[in-house]
Amino acid sequence: MRSILFPVLLLVSEAAAQKIPDVRCVLEDYNVDSVIYWQAPFKVGKVQVAVLRDPAGEQEARFDLTHGASLISLRYRGKELLFAQSAGASLNLYAPRRGTEQELRRLSPYWSAYSPTQGASSMEVPSPVTGVACNGQRAFRAFAVMVDRAQNSSFQQEPLLAVWKGKISDSFPPGYATPIAVETNAGWVENPGGAPKYYLKFDQSVVNVRAGGTGPLEWFIDGAAPWDYQFPASYPENCNEKTPCTSATAPVLAAGRYGDPARTHGFALVVPAAGWKSDRVFIRENSEFVVLMYGAVWAAERHTFAAVLAKPLEGIKANRLSWYVCAGPWDQARAFAGRFSQ
Repeated sequence: MRSILFPVLLLVSEAAAQKIPDVRCVLEDYNVDSVIYWQAPFKVGKVQVAVLRDPAGEQEARFDLTHGASLISLRYRGKELLFAQSAGASLNLYAPRRGTEQELRRLSPYWSAYSPTQGASSMEVPSPVTGVACNGQRAFRAFAVMVDRAQNSSFQQEPLLAVWKGKISDSFPPGYATPIAVETNAGWVENPGGAPKYYLKFDQSVVNVRAGGTGPLEWFIDGAAPWDYQFPASYPENCNEKTPCTSATAPVLAAGRYGDPARTHGFALVVPAAGWKSDRVFIRENSEFVVLMYGAVWAAERHTFAAVLAKPLEGIKANRLSWYVCAGPWDQARAFAGRFSQ
């Protein structure tokens, strides 16, 4: 009996001696006054968010633990810079329709696209977050599974009905899950320009768990600004949907929205593209979902914009990307982007 008890006690002692990591996050309940999905009359209500604060105490970032751990709020010196009612900055993927069917000719190629999303929903089902961890308020890590925002309108093979809170989607059309997982790591990096002192950096790993690749895919790094931020900025200015660049000619993309003509109050997305080896990168000044899907003229002047990079998503392989949310003046965000062009 003693010969059995001694090894057990030794193992218990060694386990007790190990320091258990503290991965708890600073959490809040956050009010969201928006609908569950764009056609629905039902409101989201409250979501739980994880809160980061930069080392200088100037910014607070909040990550929505209901909707794919997307960034929902960024406050600089107490002022909100994002739309703050839906995903303010997140990753969305699109595989636009490439067919030439006569009956689809007049429709947007995004109308029947495959659309895995991090920050939105597939009908009533959001992209579920399966785990989070924080390093105080300095860094945040989360793992989520994307859902198909277009509700399988692309007729993907072997589709998966979405499950939320233990129940299969029973809406019509039903919500669909995707076999694409995204791990998000967020933290602060110094701003060489000095104001603000830090920018928010994202490192993401995206994995298609199935063996087959997705084929042509567009990666939208989306930002959503307040309604009154009417002054856009982009770099390079010539890289748009009609005249896209390549990652060789445009090694970095930057796009922002601001509340003043001098473009001092707002934020920008900075997306290094050099390592992507993409033949199609551009800025889309209006990436509203209803505009992409339906070409909705009434939604032409909206607040969502995107840096877009084309690249297939390979199967069972980590596809990594890094990008930044830069609070404050455009000239500093533009200078910061220029560091990735050298």
